[in-house]
Amino acid sequence: MLNPFNFNIDLPVRSEWKNVDLLRSSVQNCLTTILSDTDGCHAIAMIVAELLENAIKHGDWTGEESPDVPAFRLRVWSEGNNHALVSVENPIKPDAAAELGRILDSIRTAGSADEAYRARLLEVAANPQSGVSGLGLVRVAYEGNCTLRAEHSEDRTRVKVIAEMAL
Repeated sequence: MLNPFNFNIDLPVRSEWKNVDLLRSSVQNCLTTILSDTDGCHAIAMIVAELLENAIKHGDWTGEESPDVPAFRLRVWSEGNNHALVSVENPIKPDAAAELGRILDSIRTAGSADEAYRARLLEVAANPQSGVSGLGLVRVAYEGNCTLRAEHSEDRTRVKVIAEMAL
């Protein structure tokens, strides 16, 4: 068995859609160079992309002074031999914070991530005009086999994901 090691990716990010795919591929490529679990690397990259999309869609970008100023922070790191964590911190619209809480509560109270995903699909199908699907976060819990939690301050939200993966 290899000695335990840690990795850490910590980046300020501009709120531009092109950055979602750039960071998804970059994170996947970086992790693939150091970890043998390619499925786990793909799962972490998917989590990164979904959380970044969520931050861009629901972030409060009215206070941005310049397109060159990073608007939020992405962090991907390890703890111990089998935990990878992903955190995205961004300013959030007040109504989006309430919806985020509702989605995370629905995931927690479902019997499983699979049940939460199916329930959310049915909810979206029943009300397609709502404009907010929330599927990305439920997908993270289901496909990423992980736990999500949100931490709020007065004007910032950090969504933290704990994912199990072999390192």
